[in-house]
Amino acid sequence: MDIMKTFKLENEPKIKSGFIIPESYFDHFSEKVMQQLTKEEPKVISLFLRKKSWLFVAAAIIGLGLIIPIYNDFSNHSSEIDEIILENYIANKSDISDTDLANLLDEEDIQKMSIDLDIEDKSIENELSINSNLEQYITN
Repeated sequence: MDIMKTFKLENEPKIKSGFIIPESYFDHFSEKVMQQLTKEEPKVISLFLRKKSWLFVAAAIIGLGLIIPIYNDFSNHSSEIDEIILENYIANKSDISDTDLANLLDEEDIQKMSIDLDIEDKSIENELSINSNLEQYITN
């Protein structure tokens, strides 16, 4: 049992197309098309050049992003020694005397170190009366 009927294209009647081409239409077709095209050549911009400029911009931004923090680190470090480091150094060096330190200081440094100890006599007496170790205060 053959369900499908065999179809032969050669035996069927042909359907004519509704389009008619004039007789020598394709003889001069390429010449007509070339005349209608613009004579000026368009400016060609390479995609590689566009990408190249964007690569330079990206490299410059990355470079600045890396250089600015490094520059800030170098410029923020002062040449002055940290006070805590200096204090620890002086406290641990036993061969430096008070006169040596005084000779190294100038008038401005001494002005900065001066502390105004405006303590009343009554508060000193109270503190001495509370503390039973008076000899330690007197000898030191």
